[in-house]
Amino acid sequence: MLSVKKIAFNYPRNTQFKGISNVSLIANAGKILAIIGKSGSGKTTLLKCIYGLEDLQDGSITIDDKRVLGPAYNLIPGHEDMRFVSQDFYVLDNHTVEENIKDKLVGYTDEYKQKRSNQLLRLLDLTAFKQLKAITLSSGQKQRVAIARSLAEFPKLLLLDEPFSNLDLPLRDKIFTYIRQQLKKQKSAAILVTHQPEEALRYADETAVMENGKLIQHDQTFTVYYQPKTKNIAALMGRYFILEQGDLLSSKIKLSKSQTYIRPNQLQIVDKKANAHLEVTVTNVFFNGYGFEYFAETKQGNDIYFYSKDNSIQIDDTVLLSVKWY
Repeated sequence: MLSVKKIAFNYPRNTQFKGISNVSLIANAGKILAIIGKSGSGKTTLLKCIYGLEDLQDGSITIDDKRVLGPAYNLIPGHEDMRFVSQDFYVLDNHTVEENIKDKLVGYTDEYKQKRSNQLLRLLDLTAFKQLKAITLSSGQKQRVAIARSLAEFPKLLLLDEPFSNLDLPLRDKIFTYIRQQLKKQKSAAILVTHQPEEALRYADETAVMENGKLIQHDQTFTVYYQPKTKNIAALMGRYFILEQGDLLSSKIKLSKSQTYIRPNQLQIVDKKANAHLEVTVTNVFFNGYGFEYFAETKQGNDIYFYSKDNSIQIDDTVLLSVKWY
């Protein structure tokens, strides 16, 4: 499918952004790959390079063994087998919503154009606005039109650069359900750039983490979440705490590096010391709508969180916890 091999790029005369260097990754058919990282880590630059909007300074990019070339080689930058939905979503302002979608269906019959546009209008909840000109729409509505345009003729590779910032969760779920169905049907792939770990966890099969222009971990999303390579990755992917050897009740258990960073949901309340890994003292409790979050201290004085569905535990209570290792 997509193969990125040791690519490097930096913007000319830019002294602040260091660019990307030695980045390699593969996007497989039928899968969603998320690229996450802090602002300025190189996520969007990597996506632009993949799409062919920039000329590489080193390395190569291929899709189905065909090389992706930049604007120095192509009169119109971009790759015909890809669709790119950027943060600056592009729509035809003086055309209706329906016309915006049909504009992407060149070469098809009028009957098919109408059928396809109706499908996407329903998917993006745009049916009520189909006769309105795009210039009259809100930013969130324009964003949905841009997504509809990118999906009109489903590509070999769908590139999504934080395109869902103005969409509510049910609509995002609906869109990604459709995208996943199409990926399997069309044997296509998708790359989602996001700064929200929740999106990567919810939608991506694999996650690649960027830091200072380099790829520092690329694995199954489950693995990146539960076995982050560094403290920065652990923090980027959500709430965690650091477990030390001295926190454990038994010295027989030896912590490996992958067991250092623990997620709150790995902890379970137990009632027997023989089944426990930790003994903690509760210092605070929070209600989050789904249940209760307990803030506690280990015997080493380290802070941890754990969850419970009820609020039977009180502040200053001692609690026994077991750890589910991944």
